[in-house]
Amino acid sequence: MKRSNLSATVACSLLLSLVGCLEAGDDETDTRVQESFGGDLGSVVGTFIASNNTAGGTNEHQPTCATSSAPDLSYSWTAPSTGTFTFTTGPTPLTGSFDTILQIRDFSSGASLGCNDDSGGNTLSTVTIPLTIGRTVRIVVDGFANSSGGFRLSILGNGGAPGRTYACGYAASGFGCNNGRASTAVLAASMTAAIASCHIAQPANLPDFCYVLDRDGFSPSNEAQCIAAAGSWRPRNNCCNFFGSASCPF
Repeated sequence: MKRSNLSATVACSLLLSLVGCLEAGDDETDTRVQESFGGDLGSVVGTFIASNNTAGGTNEHQPTCATSSAPDLSYSWTAPSTGTFTFTTGPTPLTGSFDTILQIRDFSSGASLGCNDDSGGNTLSTVTIPLTIGRTVRIVVDGFANSSGGFRLSILGNGGAPGRTYACGYAASGFGCNNGRASTAVLAASMTAAIASCHIAQPANLPDFCYVLDRDGFSPSNEAQCIAAAGSWRPRNNCCNFFGSASCPF
């Protein structure tokens, strides 16, 4: 299960190419290439920051909380601050839910920091752990027994991550942001960083990248960063528009 290189993804994000920029890279930080490595998620915190499918992958990780011979997919992620963070798998609109197992490991040592099979009486998975700023973990999305399928990954926390909250707007192909609009939130230090994070968080079934909205307040640098990224700045609502003529929510 190959993925494009992350550096190319971020570069593509900053150039706002609207195709081919949906997923993270496949190169391990220690130069090993693994079929089941989905990429580096940076320090993005938000709902549905990654969307993918384990079907067709390889079985490279064995969870400590359940039995699995299923293909898995892993990501690296670095805590943006010291605090408690909750990792959750969720269903995708196109593929529904499959019985996930979620394991969080220390990226360097591989030691398990938390593992969950079924949370809340359903087949989804949730792991909540404390982390210190700068610690990198491996997030492994696995399947119970031999199951595989589509998932979305959320990371939420109370660590007070630096930066402001931005909303990323997406739409189904051909709909435009005023019809079929969906959004997710990311934490970022600037509009430039938010644009890249929004591309990483973009659901595969919503290919049209519509806008980035600064939900926490106006910064004079936002307009310049938006224009530099080939976006259209909407000062009335602190929004950088990328799709159509009226994509930003009013």
